[in-house]
Parts: sequence; C-alpha cells; structure tokens
Amino acid sequence: MTPKKNTEHRAEIRTLRGGGRLAVERMPGMESFTLGFFLPTGAANETRKVSGISHFIEHMMFKGSKRRSAKAIVKAVERVGGLINASTGREVTYYYIRISAKRLELALDVLTDLVFNPSFDKDAMEREKGVVLEEMHMNEDDPAQALYDRFLLAVNGNCAYGRSILGAENSVKSMNLKTIKDFHRKHYAPPRLIASIAGGIDPDQAQSLLEKKLGPFRSTDKTIIRTGVPPKFKRPVKVYSKDVEQAALIVGFPSASVMSNKRYAYSLLDAITAGGMMSRLFQEVREKRGLVYSIDSTHQPYRAGGMFTVEAGMREENLLLVLKLILRELGRLAKTGPGKRELEDSKLYLRGHWALGLESTSARMIRNAMATMFFNRLLTHDEVVGKLSAVSVDDVASAAKHTFEEEGPAVAVMSRFDNGKLIEEINEQIKALREKAVGNNNFGSK
Repeated sequence: MTPKKNTEHRAEIRTLRGGGRLAVERMPGMESFTLGFFLPTGAANETRKVSGISHFIEHMMFKGSKRRSAKAIVKAVERVGGLINASTGREVTYYYIRISAKRLELALDVLTDLVFNPSFDKDAMEREKGVVLEEMHMNEDDPAQALYDRFLLAVNGNCAYGRSILGAENSVKSMNLKTIKDFHRKHYAPPRLIASIAGGIDPDQAQSLLEKKLGPFRSTDKTIIRTGVPPKFKRPVKVYSKDVEQAALIVGFPSASVMSNKRYAYSLLDAITAGGMMSRLFQEVREKRGLVYSIDSTHQPYRAGGMFTVEAGMREENLLLVLKLILRELGRLAKTGPGKRELEDSKLYLRGHWALGLESTSARMIRNAMATMFFNRLLTHDEVVGKLSAVSVDDVASAAKHTFEEEGPAVAVMSRFDNGKLIEEINEQIKALREKAVGNNNFGSK
C-alpha cells in the first residue's frame, strides 16, 4: 500500500522560484523541525580591511529588522518554546530556528525577515561593537582559544584563513553602515541562499511558504563571489607567554579538502588519533599517564585544502613529554597505519555516533545543507555508512602518511613562561623534538 503523501519520509533538493535552493526532509512522527538559512560566505571572503565583518553582520541581524525590534525577533520564537541562533565560519554563515511543527509559517517569516530585511541601525551598530570586543576579550581568557587564533595566523599568515573569525579590534571599531550594507547586499542575495529544513513538516507547504516569504527580497545581483584558497601551510614553532593557569599545545599539519574522496579515511584517522575516549592519544596520554585532562584531534576540511590538529592542555612541566608522546603516536600511524581491529572499532564508533544524529532534526538539517552546498545532492545515511565501511587499513595509512609528512608539524604552545630565556629554551627543545621525529622518519613520506 502506498503511504500517504503527508506521512512518507521524503528528502530532496528543490530549486526555489527566483533562485536559491531548498533541502527539505520530512521526518514522520516528529513534533518539531529545524530550519536553517545558509549563505556560502564567511571569513574566507573578507579582506584585511573588513576582517570580522561576516561575524559582525551575524550579530547585527539580531539587532532588529525593518519589521521587528531586536526583542520582537527573539520573543516571536522563544515565547512559543523555540530556539533561534546563528553561526559564522570560514566558508559558511547560517541562521537557524528549532521550533514546534505547528509553527512553520512563523519560523519562515521570522528567519526571512531576520536575514534579508535587517534595519542596520547606527546606534545598534556602535553598541554591538562593544559586545564583539568583549567576545574577543573572553576568547583571550581561554588559553586553548587564544592559542588557536595565534596558531592559525602562524601557519596561514595574515590572510582570510589566518585571521580570527571575530576580526581584529581596529577593523571592528572602524566598521560603518555603508560597508556593512554593501557586504550584506552582495553576499546575502536570495539566489545564493541554501535553505534547509528537517522534521515534522510538509515539503510542498514549506516550499510554497518560503517562496512567498522570499518574494519581496528577490535580487538581480549577479556578482560572482569566489571563496579564497588556503595558502601554503607553514610549519613554524611558536612559543607564547601568557598568564594562564594551564599550558596549551597545538600540533598541526595540512590535510585534505571537504571535496576529497578520502574524507571518510580522514574521519577514521581523526577517531583513531584523539577523536574519542578509546583513541590512541586519549588512552596513552590521559588514561595511562594522567598527563592531561583534555586531548583532542580535529580534521578541519575546507573547499580547497584542510588542516589536521591535535590539541591538549596540561601543566607546564608536562608540556615537552606530552609533545613527545604525540609525535611518537603520529609517527607510528604514519609508518604502519591502524590495526585491523582498531579500524573496525573506530568504524563502529562513527556509525553509532552518526546514527544518533538521525534522531536530531538539527543534525539532519545541517548535514543536508552542507551536502547541498558542496555536492549539490543529498547523502543518505546508508550511502555514508557504506563508504565508511569500505575504508581499508591501507586507506587510513595512506591518509596518515599524506598528512603527517616527513617535514614535520607546526607546533604552538602557550604558558606562563615568565622570562625570555625560558621561552628561548622551550623553543629550542620543541624544535629538537620535532627534528628528531623527522630524522627518525617517524612521519613517513608522501
């Protein structure tokens, strides 16, 4: 018996009247949905002069539209139990609402108004500069975040992939309404929109309502916007002195882009390295030796290029030992790859983790939006699991060898190093550890 149209599971990409795309997934039985508006723009589209403008515009969107005050925007969603928020990245900025399935028109009306109809009030802009500056100060009080911002600048240089997404104090202070409006008009044109919605909704109704809400904001702007390309990855050793309670460490390498067909091997390499509690580094550095509270690895892919990092926090006296252990484990992975059982356990871990996301309207909404943006098609769970399952020991070993190159990693550390002599000593010891790892061929070759 054919299921009724309004109760079957459906997931597809639709082209919107007037331009833009809609990734829509009906999840039968869900009493809520998550709606997101994604724009393929972010810090990677900024010049040095307007560094931080993407993030600043995200803030300004919540300061009021031409129809609603700042309070009215939030109240419209929260008074019925919904959630509204946003996020700015290197290559994408998105706004989203999670709310009861009964509130489809409200969510579409609020989000369309928020994203395409901002008031951009001058007084609100000046107040928000203070808010963003406080956000910068908050990040400076977090050793891991403060070090990460410096690490990106060290390995990528003063370019769109090296500067903080928040921007610099001088660029934020100098922003004006004309610059903000021009950037918004160019980057927020409705034909560039990828709308994504997942949950207890009717796809046809969602498309019809969205096209109606977007109607007044149709744009004829055909400006071609190209996202920047990450520069050649530098491999410095950087030692920073800051009054922090815990030393922070980052070890980093260049890696593959989101477009690479090796992305599933990199997901497994991440899980094996330090992506969970059963990972090599978590077990060796935290569980076995008790040297850290946190140690994590991350594969951050971009449209063209990527970065693989290991981050840890520890007492200053444990810094060099932790670095030595990290380099040793990465060298082992580069030489021999993972064990067969280790790989299968990591596949089970990722399959289970991804399966949990199937129950989340927010996770499905984001997954569908990103697939639409980068691949122009939706990826089913079965397809993703199938490609993950097909990854071999040799595939992960190849990714490790490609990433953990024999040139060695970039290394950055931050602690209370209280004098220049100590900083110089730590710098030389880190370089010696790195050179020893390279000299022993711990990182293999491409």
